[in-house]
Amino acid sequence: MKQWQQYMANYFTSPFNWRLAVAFTIGLVASALFMDFEFIAGIVKYHSFTKAFSEILASLTGAIIQLLGYNISIDGNAIWFTPTNGVYFAFGCLGYRELIWFTLFILFAPGPLKHKLWYIPVGMILIEFSNILRAASIAISNYHSPQTFDIINAQGTLWFVYGTLLALWIIWLQFFKK
Repeated sequence: MKQWQQYMANYFTSPFNWRLAVAFTIGLVASALFMDFEFIAGIVKYHSFTKAFSEILASLTGAIIQLLGYNISIDGNAIWFTPTNGVYFAFGCLGYRELIWFTLFILFAPGPLKHKLWYIPVGMILIEFSNILRAASIAISNYHSPQTFDIINAQGTLWFVYGTLLALWIIWLQFFKK
């Protein structure tokens, strides 16, 4: 019993663990501010970069869907299977929340800056790639079964992007921490 108490005491007083907790919290709070509070989110949401980014993601997602043999058309940030069946990249679907959370976590987590400078861009690309795969699976499932859109969007595929985020954090902590 005493060993367990000592372990827990060491765990909760470890500067490394506190730094991870702070990094996680900073990323979480910043991503919430940028995505959920209109006074900041509105600036990002209506910026020309966001419009262009959503169109790029739609084009890349559309390319994957076409590679899978589906006939689609792309109109801005929308992917259409038929004139009445399609999906579009709304602001919340762009992956900004995950990108902000990932970037700030890595910036504030322990580890050498020289590795952070390449790991953050690579991680951002991997997060967006997983987001594109997520969007493609949502679009295809919406084409085949539109009534399942809400559950697949909100619960089924979202975990794929968060799984990528978690895997990137774990890789960082295993290989690049000091």
